Amino acid sequence: MYLRQREGLSDIFLMAEDNPADAELVTEMLRQAFDSRYTIVCVDCFSKVMEALADGTFQALILDMNLPDQSGIDNIAQLGAYYPNLPIVILTGQDDLNSAIDALQSGAQDYLSKNHVTPEILARSLRYAQERKYIEQQLKKALDDAAYRNIQLETQAKYDPLTRLPNRTYFHDAANRVLHRAMRLVKQVALLYFDLNGFKKVNDAYGHLIGDKLLQQISIRLTDVVRENDFLARLGGDEFVVITDVLDSKQEIYPLVKRIQGQFDHVFEIDAHQIVIRPAIGVAFFPEADSLDLLIKQADSAMYEAKEDVINPVCFYTDQLAAQFARTQKIEVELGRALTRGELTSRFQPVIDTAQTDRILVEALMRWYSPKLGWISPNEFIPVAEFTPAINEITRQAVKDAAGFYNALIHLQDKIDKIAINVCASQLSSRYFCRLFLQWLEEFALPKDKICLELTERQIVENADTCRDQITLLQQHGIQIALDDFGSGYSSITHLLDLPLNILKLDRKLLDRIDQNERNQALTAGIIEMASRLNMKVVAEGIERPEEYKVAVELGCHYLQGFGIAKPLSIDEVAVFYHRAQSD
Repeated sequence: MYLRQREGLSDIFLMAEDNPADAELVTEMLRQAFDSRYTIVCVDCFSKVMEALADGTFQALILDMNLPDQSGIDNIAQLGAYYPNLPIVILTGQDDLNSAIDALQSGAQDYLSKNHVTPEILARSLRYAQERKYIEQQLKKALDDAAYRNIQLETQAKYDPLTRLPNRTYFHDAANRVLHRAMRLVKQVALLYFDLNGFKKVNDAYGHLIGDKLLQQISIRLTDVVRENDFLARLGGDEFVVITDVLDSKQEIYPLVKRIQGQFDHVFEIDAHQIVIRPAIGVAFFPEADSLDLLIKQADSAMYEAKEDVINPVCFYTDQLAAQFARTQKIEVELGRALTRGELTSRFQPVIDTAQTDRILVEALMRWYSPKLGWISPNEFIPVAEFTPAINEITRQAVKDAAGFYNALIHLQDKIDKIAINVCASQLSSRYFCRLFLQWLEEFALPKDKICLELTERQIVENADTCRDQITLLQQHGIQIALDDFGSGYSSITHLLDLPLNILKLDRKLLDRIDQNERNQALTAGIIEMASRLNMKVVAEGIERPEEYKVAVELGCHYLQGFGIAKPLSIDEVAVFYHRAQSD
């Protein structure tokens, strides 16, 4: 058991988590969510939970479903029997709707997946858990009126306390009844899954109270436009869902989509604030998806596709998306096996230093050949791994391969300048990951000053606040940080001022045919000048033609990389490449 104590605080939480890494991540999320104003007691088994509750009073319990000495739904029931006034938030790696429903029905106030939780979601969940438990306590006081008590308890079980819309549990029950009826009648059903683009910015700009009032207003507007037999529910956060009554044809859904969109054409006026916000809507159909779980997943996938369309953010689940979804599922299954079987290996793409061509710089690029699925692009498996424990295992493999590269070229070690390793912003936002990464460098005897970590521009811009401290920590150990794909559409000059970066890697679109595009030349020259004034180096990526190489050098790029120079190579091939380069 350990205690995280903060000064002058009233929020005291108990967390049951036997994985030290997950415990550290949750602690960091609490720090961000409550601005360090909290106390947390962490235990690693269920027996210690009972001991801690016997000794102290806590505002809420954050409970992992799988503890080494006792696991499952019975834990919630036992806690409820001994400590009926304790709010419980389940935080588990089981991303399963049925498990969530079982947990809520057994007495938990909320159910969160470790794969999708954020500081904002965790803070909101803890706040609402306390609110829901308080409501439950008040209801239990009405023992003299059994009929009133039963009605209120049923309302609490089925309806969201903020918006008064049906909640996830009620939606699940109602949706299954609709699907059974559609199956019996040989009809179709549509599921609309949507969230609010920019809702986090509303909370950040105006506070959670305004965000809550916005959700309440949206719920009222949506209630006015769904059909009498359609079922509208709030799943949590800013996520809403509508499951229609049975349909004769898919085209019947279009007027409903239009009506929902129309409710966001008017400004929301809240406490003298005028807020403009729009939903991204994903639509899937039964019986193409033959279960409620699959229907939700398909609509959710379509919703994220809809977010890419700024003008009309609506997407109907297509055959192409279905194929992509099926492949993603296979990749997720095979990825865990691939790590244990050693199927992932690194290739190293040379990077030319235009000032010192004898210096050795490479980027370690992970490659995966699956005996079952064939060659799988990093663009496919990295997004799948990013929010699972597999991403850290992949990074550890990259560090191990980089150490193998460094030690294999022992006769050239004095020439090795940097080995770049790609990481995700979700990793770099965690102080635990930074410590873990430094441990890996020690484990494989890889000098820290030989390492450069690369993140894509979109990732780091979206997570700038949480990444900043960890970037500084790594740089204190001599590790450089590179911003990849700069100029790909997410650029903000202010981020270059806010983030302590060492290297900018220009998006390959800027370099494509740059010898024939004077506007790209002017933009690239400006970026290089700006980066130099900020003490940053610039890498020109995607060099494929001699003409592009020549112009990039003339414009002042410090480093060059691309298939026109060398493709990703094995260690032996890298040694041959640099031997030839030095001979030339």
